[in-house]
Amino acid sequence: MIPRTILLAGMFVGVVLMIGCGRTEMETLVRVAGSGGSDTSTGGAGGAVSGPCAEATCLTSLFQTCVPEGSCYLQGGASPSASYNTGCYANGVTVSYLGSYNGSNVTRNLTVRRNAVLCYSIDESTPTNANAVTYVVHGADGEEVATGTTADKSGTVPMACNGGQPTPVSVLCLSPVGDNSACNLGTCP
Repeated sequence: MIPRTILLAGMFVGVVLMIGCGRTEMETLVRVAGSGGSDTSTGGAGGAVSGPCAEATCLTSLFQTCVPEGSCYLQGGASPSASYNTGCYANGVTVSYLGSYNGSNVTRNLTVRRNAVLCYSIDESTPTNANAVTYVVHGADGEEVATGTTADKSGTVPMACNGGQPTPVSVLCLSPVGDNSACNLGTCP
């Protein structure tokens, strides 16, 4: 049992650090087709939203408020049961991940701030002996914006915005911050 616990914790730490908090191209996650058929991240009159967050517009608008851009610094650490990292971006956005494993549950928290003010957070929970992943997205005031649970590996999560009807969104929608390969290792300024 101990080797499995160590293995799961090690895998979790690796995944959290791999996902990290690097620069994202939100326009690749959510596009609004403007007039003339061109895609633009700022939208256009009468445009239609597409991408993995298209059906859950409460998430699209929330995530676009704090897109990390510019040069960045990444710092972090880990123990056998937890890992964390923080990335600081030139545009004032700070992205923090905290993951932990307590033997029966794996949790991950993503928190995004701009100039020290909370933009949103995503809490993720996975029981060790189950495939279900539960997501809770909170807004700038800590209010619950959307929730969802998936029980399989289909790549979609039925998310309900503000208690509305569940809408299938890509799991990519719930990872709005991309890879950390462009970040320099070091302390956030």
